[in-house]
Parts: sequence; structure tokens; C-alpha cells
Amino acid sequence: MKIHIGSSALDSAFAWPSGLAADVLRETEPAMGAVRARIAARMGNPDPFTVRSALIASPGAEVTGCAGVPLTRDAVDARLVGRPEMVGVLAFQALGPLARSVVPDPTWTWLRWRSKGPPPPPARTGAVRRFTARELGDDERATFRCIAALPRGRVAIGSDYGLQIGSNAGFQSFPWPAGARREARRVEAMLAMRDVLYVATQQALYTWDYQGDPHAKKHPADTDAGYDDILALTHLGTRPLVAWRTHLEGGVGPADILSFATDPNGVVYAGTRTGEVWVVDGGGPVRTFSGERVLREGVAGSVGRPVRHLAFAEQHLWAAAAEGLHRFDGAAWSSEPGEPGALAADEAGRLWLIRDGAVYVRDRGELQRVETGLERPWAIACLPGAVWVGGVGGVACVPLR
Repeated sequence: MKIHIGSSALDSAFAWPSGLAADVLRETEPAMGAVRARIAARMGNPDPFTVRSALIASPGAEVTGCAGVPLTRDAVDARLVGRPEMVGVLAFQALGPLARSVVPDPTWTWLRWRSKGPPPPPARTGAVRRFTARELGDDERATFRCIAALPRGRVAIGSDYGLQIGSNAGFQSFPWPAGARREARRVEAMLAMRDVLYVATQQALYTWDYQGDPHAKKHPADTDAGYDDILALTHLGTRPLVAWRTHLEGGVGPADILSFATDPNGVVYAGTRTGEVWVVDGGGPVRTFSGERVLREGVAGSVGRPVRHLAFAEQHLWAAAAEGLHRFDGAAWSSEPGEPGALAADEAGRLWLIRDGAVYVRDRGELQRVETGLERPWAIACLPGAVWVGGVGGVACVPLR
């Protein structure tokens, strides 16, 4: 199909209407629904996006399309991918039993296009308060690698030596079982959910109701004569998601997940060691980050680049992988150089990150450095009213005003 925009013509599989380019843009915006995200992630920008770019560049141009074609978002999406069975499945609905019954292959319907809103307000920070490892009651050699918000304004700060619970008023050590060695106290991931704190260490998964002693469950054996690992924890509604190296517990998704992020609609994204970004319970990967091409058993291929950090901020999904920071807007990916060592989103939707040994916040599209006084900042978490940063030998609390 040839779509004429002014004096130029572009090939397109999308049924564009006729009229001024600006009017066509307004008419097709709600029509280009969720499946375009899947297509963009898998294929780059196919023809509909090329046409749309041309429309944006020439809003006053005359467009000659296919007149008389109704632009309901389901029908358009179905034509876009050549899958008529998708008609009747709203792109703005979550994937559920109805979608599964209508669509034989529901992997195209998992993502909802998010509504656009105003950007987050400028970040205003107060005086930074720092705590040394000694003040926290941890080993002076500790690197604070994991932070989680707890009920009643408290915070859990985990290191490679232990776990401290408290607030600006003071901290106390997590009640480890008697005789727990360092391997059993090296915190890899945490999740506070429904008055229970989940703490994953190198050797065990602890659950604690903030009273008495925690319950410990040692990691099971894997198939390689070793023990399984947990490197990420989150929740999907009322279900905890436990990312074991060998499988995902609590939802449908890949093995060996390193990072999670949740959008405002409750959609959970997962990043894997093999470079994939998945939607949990959503049908498959939406992006694969790969590195240099290699010969593997005589066959040319590429090595996946781990997706170590994910965050949902500024109404976009952000991924740290493959030596860059990558942004997914629901339709296409964009990238900038420099892979962050940590990502987090605050309550206002601003993106915080650690890169090149410093802490930054994105303010109206620009990175603003935030001084914390920490040696080698390592982890970052946004809690109500404050951002906590963990580093070598201490942590910093950055108040938000």
C-alpha cells in the first residue's frame, strides 16, 4: 500500500485515513495500540512508524490514504500485524481469560499503551545525612548493596556482611539465627510485602514478620551439583515473585532474572542475565540485548548482555544493559551511552541512577548530580520522602522536599 504525504509516497501496511497530516495524527494516536510495542521491540520501527515520523515532520501536508476504513484500535492493530483474530481484544485491557479465549496466541496482547501526562516536577533535595558502617552496626568493610522500604517509615539496608533495620533515629541488626555464617548473611535481594520481610541471601530465604525470630529456608540444590540462587524479589499483586537462577517462582517468566520493575498499571517487567526483557505473565521477551558476535560450537551467534537494572519512571521503562541506558516508550526503544550501576524511581516518577561513581536524578530530561559523600555508591532506593544510597562503608539519606 502506498500512502501519499504531500508529494512523497511511503509503503505501509497500516490503513491510514485521508486529510491533513495533523488531523491524521490525532485520529490514529489511540488506534496504534499495544501490539505496536511488541513489533517495535522485535523489529525496530516498521512502516507505520516511518509514516508517522513523516506526518509529524509535515503536519500541514495532505495525506491520501484509504478512505472509509474505520479506525477502531483493535481492527487497526489486527491489520497491522495481519492477525484478524485479534479483533475484539482491547489493546488497553490487561491480558486475561477473555483475551486468551479470543486470541489463540495471546503473546501479542500483553502490553497496554500508557496515557501521557505532565513530566515530574523538578527534584528538590534537603541536607544529606550519612551513616558509616560502624554507626549502622555493620562490619566496617561492608558494601551496602540492597535497600528496601519497611512499614512505619523504617528502612532495611543489606550488605555483604549483614542487614540493618531502622531509620534516621537509629538502627539495629536483623535477628539472624544463631551461628549464621557470613554466606548466610550476605544479602542479595529483599522484598517488604504484607507485613512480611523477605530476605534472600547466598544460602537461604528468610521471612520475618518484624517480631521474634525469622523463618529460614535453605536454597535447594540445582542440577549442576550446586545450590540455586535468588538475585531479585518483587511482587505481582498479592503474589511474591522469587527469581531463582533456574526458574521464576510465583509467575510465568524466564529463569535467571536479575532485575524487576513495575509500571503504574501493575505490569511487571523482568531483566535476565542472558539479556532479555520480559513481561511476567505476558507471553515472552520484548527485547534482547546482545554483545559481540561469537562462534559457539562452530555456529555464529551473539552473547546476551545482562539486564542488571530496570526502573519505570517518567512513564517509560528504563533498562541498564549493553554499556548503555535504554528507554522504552511503549512503541520503540532509544538509547544513550553509559550503563548505570543502579536505577530507581521516586514517588513523583523521576529517574535516579548511579553512573561513573556518582548519583544522578533526571530533571526535565537532564541529569543532575546529587552529592552524597559516599565512596563508590552501589545501590539506590526511593522511599517515601527520601532517597537512600548504599555504598562502600556507609549509606546516605537524601531528603526530598
